[in-house]
Amino acid sequence: MEREFCLITEPWIKVMKADKTVKEVSLLELFSEAHEYVCLAGETKSQDFAVLRFLLAVIYTVFSRYDENGDETDPDDDDYDPVDLWKKVWSAGKMPTAPFEKYFDKWQDRFWLFDEEYPFYQSKAVKGKSKPISTGKLIGSLFESANKPRLFSDRTNDGRELSCSEAARWLLHIVNFDDIAAKQPTPKKTWCGKLGLIAVRGKNLFETLMLNYVADCDDEKTELPSWETDDSRDFNKQISVPSNQAAMLSLRSRKVLLCRENDTITGYYLAGGDYFENEDVPDELMTIWRGYKEKKDSVTLFRPARHDASKTAWQEFGAIAAFPDSRQKEKDNADFGIRAPGVLRWVSGLKKYLGKNYMLNIETASVVYDLGQATSLPVIDVISDRLSFHLELLEELGAGWRRRINDEIDKCEQAAKKVSALSINLQTASGASGDKLSGSSAKMQFYDRIDRPFRMWLESIDPENDDIDDKTEELDKTVFMIAKKLGNELASQAGDSAVFGRYIKPDSKSKTKVVTSSAHALNIFMASLTKIFGKGGDKNEQSR
Repeated sequence: MEREFCLITEPWIKVMKADKTVKEVSLLELFSEAHEYVCLAGETKSQDFAVLRFLLAVIYTVFSRYDENGDETDPDDDDYDPVDLWKKVWSAGKMPTAPFEKYFDKWQDRFWLFDEEYPFYQSKAVKGKSKPISTGKLIGSLFESANKPRLFSDRTNDGRELSCSEAARWLLHIVNFDDIAAKQPTPKKTWCGKLGLIAVRGKNLFETLMLNYVADCDDEKTELPSWETDDSRDFNKQISVPSNQAAMLSLRSRKVLLCRENDTITGYYLAGGDYFENEDVPDELMTIWRGYKEKKDSVTLFRPARHDASKTAWQEFGAIAAFPDSRQKEKDNADFGIRAPGVLRWVSGLKKYLGKNYMLNIETASVVYDLGQATSLPVIDVISDRLSFHLELLEELGAGWRRRINDEIDKCEQAAKKVSALSINLQTASGASGDKLSGSSAKMQFYDRIDRPFRMWLESIDPENDDIDDKTEELDKTVFMIAKKLGNELASQAGDSAVFGRYIKPDSKSKTKVVTSSAHALNIFMASLTKIFGKGGDKNEQSR
């Protein structure tokens, strides 16, 4: 097989320009002109995260071996300081080209999509171990079963035949986010599939790459990305937890080999790749975490948590901004079930370089698996979101604010439950069964209406200058009025039968009949809102 499609020089990574147009660029072009692009712009957000993790693996590797001038460095040298290099690159406002050119020139043989010895991110060992799979399953925007075409698709059969550039992007995606449907043997879950992915987004792609490159993670570890290692012929190979960021970010959870006819990719071979059993992995810097207790002792451990498909990013603020109070020390975090995402711990210490009033922009993503099909766990969706808030919320000054923001989120959750209960009560008053689905629908309406106001409120918080009581009262009033208006609308939609109401027994044992009407349901609802927010969200009224 002749070498074809060099990812160093051939365009394949999708980026967005300042004028909102999208283009494909090569690796060299991306690193040399990252400051001119707004962001990655692939087919799905999960694909963008897969590409981002690969690019960060390149950065960790390159900056561990070369300085900004392309001269070789020695991590064992006392003068070696990756944080100092980070500062120099950040101050320049663009990536230095010399170190990347030096690295790619030395390791060019590992960046050919098709190659007899080292096909990029692929394994020759998988060929012949199973039948080729159609590209419909490789394409992460389809999630198409290998046995059943998707009924409603944005691609024709011709659209399932991929160009080399698109296949390279989906190759990274399936290595990170594949299901467990493959056989002989059945593969383990992919590591990235377990993550509630989180990244900091800068003003341009250069800033995004630098903000997520955690230069102080450990300057004593040797960065060794997976593409520099020899291809193992073992499938479903259990390995130790990767000891460096390049290896972690380039972990090959699947072994893949692309099939092609001329310049078109028509399918691929697939088998289980590398995995590790331990999930409490502090070196994973791009996820949210959940604390849990081991049965044998009281030690709190952590496992990565996927983002909840039923929640927005601001509802997960407690997990995203999971920083300890100023009274707590870092070593005490386990006692409180707290582990902040590594990239945010890193960025929280960059105030000197980012500026006093830096607005932190965060992107999140997770794949959603069909947990009802435990033997295959097919991917059924990709969820993603954005969140913006003041950098100082992650510092000691923001500790009180973090607690109050979480309190406000709790209030919104309480109000959402009351909206759901109101909808069910109104159905009962109109003579219907009080279906819980109507309650869920009303709850979704409530969250839809408070989504933008809450995001704007969170983004507007200036911890240094705002009064915490005034600011939370401002939000309480807004949410109270939105809930009140929605409640009145639901009552109006319930119709005349709900106005007159009906008598019901509270339970089978009770002999007393209680009248239920829209007015009665609204009175209960308003009393509940007042208990949560005060009268009209006014804390002065609440205290009277």
